[in-house]
Amino acid sequence: MKRGGRKSFKRIASGIAARACRKPDLDLATILARDPRRILIVRQHNQMGDMVCATPALRAIRETFPAARIGLVCAPVNRGVVLHNPHIDALFTFDKAACVRPGPLLSFVSTLRRFAPDLAFVLNSVSYSVSSAVLAGLSGAKMIIGSDSRPFGFDIAAHAYSLVMPASPAQTVHAVEHNLAPLRAIGIDTADTGTVVVPAPEESRAADRIVRELPGEGPLWLMHPGAGKIDNLWPTRHFADLAVRAVEAGNRVLVLQGPADAAVLAEFEAAVADRLEKPFTDALNVNPPVPIGVCAALLRSADRFLCNDTGLMHVAGAVEVPTLALFGPTDPGLWAPDTPALKA
Repeated sequence: MKRGGRKSFKRIASGIAARACRKPDLDLATILARDPRRILIVRQHNQMGDMVCATPALRAIRETFPAARIGLVCAPVNRGVVLHNPHIDALFTFDKAACVRPGPLLSFVSTLRRFAPDLAFVLNSVSYSVSSAVLAGLSGAKMIIGSDSRPFGFDIAAHAYSLVMPASPAQTVHAVEHNLAPLRAIGIDTADTGTVVVPAPEESRAADRIVRELPGEGPLWLMHPGAGKIDNLWPTRHFADLAVRAVEAGNRVLVLQGPADAAVLAEFEAAVADRLEKPFTDALNVNPPVPIGVCAALLRSADRFLCNDTGLMHVAGAVEVPTLALFGPTDPGLWAPDTPALKA
């Protein structure tokens, strides 16, 4: 079946299934009066930066339901971002690729059923996730709050959700505000819109060891010349030029990398080798890939961070390290972390 045909089938099938699982309409006051003790949030989109920008939405739900045990469904790539989030009590990692097979899917659904949520939230951003809606329904939650699916071309929310939040695929405000807007529209809000990434104690200790073992005594500059999207890559030779200048000015430079950065790192190291004189080579190091919590702890220890528009930029914003972020086609007014440190 061609892609257009699959999408049409998905729309029709999901609409029929939503009608078969219809939930009664409720308002927030009624839901609050029912005092849900277990809440499941389903947000298994796979963009790291978008997940960081959604952490204030998690805070808003926690502040509205302070006594509830809250679980979050996330994608594997975002597990490290939310693993130690103070507003989440349980984390369920949904491997969508594995769950196309019946066995892993049934096992995951059984895990959600054991959590036994009274209330589920389906949070979306600039796209609508049918699989998130399905997981919320399969969790057994008696009440579901989710974003309106109609602007995205699906007839699900009006039938399968107890309370429908307004939603728009067009992002016209900062990503944090875009994530919060549907919740605010129904009365769920927070005064604190700061993003959150929390390293575990052992991750902080690992970062401390890495920093202690770096040669030299100068200020610590971190760099990340990679990016998940090719259009977001600033030319690697420019990163190399800045790294050399930073080292020659007396700074230590530590380069971070992600799983998709091998080619960029090879180009960076070759460019640096052509420019950097021998006395300075010990002050410039490329760190092997480490968990995102260790990256967050390293960033928290840094004096400066230079990066492309990528997920680590949002982690840097959450830990408030002074950062120079280089944007390509994306609007920084909508995506640049809105923290005082990044404006330094």
